[in-house]
Amino acid sequence: MDFRLLQQDTLSQAADLWDYCFEKKGTPFYEWYFGEYALKQNRILGGFQDGKLLTMLHLNPYVLRLRGRDWKVPYIVGVATDPVARGHHVMGELMETAFTTLRALKVPFVILMPIYAGIYQPYGFAWTHLRKHYTLPLARLDLAGHPLDGYEPERVDTRSGEKLVAPVYEKAMAGYHGYVVRDHRVWENTLLTAAQENFETVIIRNDGAPKAYALYNREGDKVTVQEMAAAEPPAKIRLLQYFKGLAGTYKTLDWLAPEDDLTWTQLPDQALAPREAPFMMGRVINAAACLKALSVPESLVGKTLVLALKDEQITLNTMLVKLNFTREGTQLLNTLDDPEVLLDVGTFTQLFFGLYGPEQLQKAGMIYVDSKNAWEILDKLFPRENNFINEYF
Repeated sequence: MDFRLLQQDTLSQAADLWDYCFEKKGTPFYEWYFGEYALKQNRILGGFQDGKLLTMLHLNPYVLRLRGRDWKVPYIVGVATDPVARGHHVMGELMETAFTTLRALKVPFVILMPIYAGIYQPYGFAWTHLRKHYTLPLARLDLAGHPLDGYEPERVDTRSGEKLVAPVYEKAMAGYHGYVVRDHRVWENTLLTAAQENFETVIIRNDGAPKAYALYNREGDKVTVQEMAAAEPPAKIRLLQYFKGLAGTYKTLDWLAPEDDLTWTQLPDQALAPREAPFMMGRVINAAACLKALSVPESLVGKTLVLALKDEQITLNTMLVKLNFTREGTQLLNTLDDPEVLLDVGTFTQLFFGLYGPEQLQKAGMIYVDSKNAWEILDKLFPRENNFINEYF
């Protein structure tokens, strides 16, 4: 199979395969994506046989704030294979080609939202972001007892709402890790596609300034929140009270909240508690680059750690190295010493993203650590973080 990045002359084949597997031609998102986004803002990698596109994935660009710095990385979407090619390992070939291409482009890691995690786990992907999924009866959404004085809701136009919602998003994200740093391009894409899908925008003002917002739609008897952010807790409560006001017409509120959300503790019925919802996966493409980019705590300067990492798909990612911690950064040195830490690329991805700490991963049998010194280094090098992300393409 011939794998290559698509050009304009083959984009129509990608559009046809998307139509077969995902949104249909004529729907607002499809028309926008292939008219304004595909190849203009992203890259598409495809596998061809006799000139026909049989498998593809899209590499959509984002900036993630992770481990104290901003990383330009792709969000893999649109992974699809024509039914005539399924069962012939073309997905594996596509992933192998993608990894080689991404390393050549100096991409350190990627993210991906799976329909089914089992498709991607064999290729080294692991969960990096979790959410809480609420399905709440609107009539029973009682918080704080009465509307909060000074916090007033206002419905605004979704397409033109960037100046109102972007500052709130930025303040809300200050408490999170692994989130997307949104520039004007990302906001424009987010709000335009939301408007096309009939999502409305409500903001909460206090002293005239926006303090919270939600993108939501109303279909059937359900209100679905696509995004909710608040710069301060009372503003979020006022948003939920706003949704309670829709109870006369709609029955339920469907909301994917951040993993650390504690709204459920204020609800009168424990049956309304949310379920944990795995949301985003990641995959480290270049572990050496990720290690070298880590900031070194002062307490680690002068220490060393021998680490062995195994990657079944990317040979260049498999390593046995001595990490030498200096004020200038982490040095990776060749070594024949026995490893103090042993893990695979999926576990390393979760450590790097901060979804879990080394102790949790050790209890799950996912990492081997042989000394107290190694534990202390891992805890300081990879502290657990409060991850959040809310991108859908």
